[in-house]
Amino acid sequence: MHTPTQPGIPRFLQDGVFYQEHRPDPAFREQIYCLWQLHTRYTLPGNCHYLVVPDACIDLVFDLSEHIAPHVLVMTPGIQALELNLGKHFRYCGIRLYPGVWRDSQHIIAQSQSFSTLGGVNLRSVMHQLATSSATAQQQQLQHFVQQLTTQGIVNERAWMHQLLAQADRLTSVDDLVRLSGYSRRHLQRLFPEKTGFSAHDFLKILRFQQVLATQRIDAYTDQSHYIREFKRITGITPVVFQQQYPQQQ
Repeated sequence: MHTPTQPGIPRFLQDGVFYQEHRPDPAFREQIYCLWQLHTRYTLPGNCHYLVVPDACIDLVFDLSEHIAPHVLVMTPGIQALELNLGKHFRYCGIRLYPGVWRDSQHIIAQSQSFSTLGGVNLRSVMHQLATSSATAQQQQLQHFVQQLTTQGIVNERAWMHQLLAQADRLTSVDDLVRLSGYSRRHLQRLFPEKTGFSAHDFLKILRFQQVLATQRIDAYTDQSHYIREFKRITGITPVVFQQQYPQQQ
């Protein structure tokens, strides 16, 4: 199964930054990979440069800092990691949607969009509730938010081609995608950008990269040099430097 990992808190800031993921209720597990919290425990001695690595998912991000105008940030890093300067003090929560759940994903890839309105959802009320609630209550509110977006047709009811995500560790080529999907290669090449925002080849690169983060195994790569080259192309640094700077997520 595709289990996207985000290990992007620098090792030297681990004590001062809290990050936690929560699995959604069963009714939402075909839409939502996780609900998450990210905040500082105290004012940091320096800015936190958070590395968001490719996972083919789309995140809905709520900035719960004071004096922030109500909005939700919709983002994904695309095929290359994205470094965000979060400053010395911050408080966020969010939703990580599976590939294909956010409609018109192709307009979000490798960028972000800030929405002050989404359909008829009252974002001011949503953000106030999130900012004043416990972690458990936040999870329920975030799921209710997804339910509202689903009702209004802003997100889909399930990930596109969930059977592909379920066998992510077995996908090594476009031929595998063709075999499992039942589509022709040409049809699949057209559908992938439309449904996920990624080409089929880029989607496979992301799954392969995520498998390495999750298992530390490089079987899906041709050889060691291919692995190092691809890893550096995605993150900007070698695997050794990455492991030194970012601890493996538990």
